[in-house]
Amino acid sequence: MYCQTLLNYTNLSQMMNFSKFAAVATVATAAIATSSAVMPSSAQAFSLAIDPQFGSTENTGSTAKLNFDFVQSGSSVLLNLGMINTTNGIVGLKATESTLVGIAFDTPDTVSGVSLQSPNGSAFTQLWQNVSLQPFGTYDVGISTPRNSFEGGNANQGLKAGKSATVSFLFNTTLDATALEKVFLEGFTNGSLRAAGRFQQVDVGSGSDKVRGGIIQPPPVQKVPEPSALLGILTMGGVLLGHKRLQGKTKLTQSV
Repeated sequence: MYCQTLLNYTNLSQMMNFSKFAAVATVATAAIATSSAVMPSSAQAFSLAIDPQFGSTENTGSTAKLNFDFVQSGSSVLLNLGMINTTNGIVGLKATESTLVGIAFDTPDTVSGVSLQSPNGSAFTQLWQNVSLQPFGTYDVGISTPRNSFEGGNANQGLKAGKSATVSFLFNTTLDATALEKVFLEGFTNGSLRAAGRFQQVDVGSGSDKVRGGIIQPPPVQKVPEPSALLGILTMGGVLLGHKRLQGKTKLTQSV
């Protein structure tokens, strides 16, 4: 009788523990589902790499990163273009010193006009249209420090390795910021739009470089289990844990 009572108590205890575990799992799953539902949408921005892997006249290893951030501004769209000189002695001829003096890029047909809204305190104050950057051809828009031409001139006001700046362009377009960002990203990804950087004062090779840009694809993202699948995993774990504990206590009861 004592053994049977102890066994019944053990079963009741396991059932109560499992019920608590299942309740916690349900709450956790609901919290995950709720957080996913209220997660804000991503900002209208993407990054582009100026890197020799996309093409370079001298392969010095001069590199840069461009951050395209689109914001609605009335009936127009504002592009805040962040520029970072990422030259670090790793690629190409392993340049460690390099000055970024200009960025050129194409615009989609949906853009009917471009103006420099603000250099934001940087030295990149000269806007160019139909920028020639041979042998890569002509680009729709360019921004640089004050110079005689986009390809040549004084480089002292450019961005040294590790330095950054942001300039703002205003686009006349029939698209809103979200749609324009999508068109730019698709164009840079499939190659219908191009970008390039002009570097001078480079410490290897001929002392300058012209480097093309592109979108570096991120590694595949690990798939996160759906809330329902997560609940199943947690529940199964609770069943197995409760079963093992029940087996242990049953053996103890039998020995008594």
